[in-house]
Amino acid sequence: MKCPACGNEMERGYLYVRGLGGSLSWGTRKDTRFFSRRGLQQIDLSKTSVVSPAAQAVLEAGKCAACGTVYFKAFP
Repeated sequence: MKCPACGNEMERGYLYVRGLGGSLSWGTRKDTRFFSRRGLQQIDLSKTSVVSPAAQAVLEAGKCAACGTVYFKAFP
């Protein structure tokens, strides 16, 4: 797959997201405090995981060696 940022070929692999529920949070601000959930949207990665997550989600992903971009889909 081609990198969406620089166009170089991406290496295929897996992204490991560890922690109960295997989830990420997304927001539009960079100053949300660590323990705050205000303005954050939780992305449940268990639906995309290639294994049944207990304490981690394993996602198919690509990583660009040229620019460092990591690509994965949060929803199937």
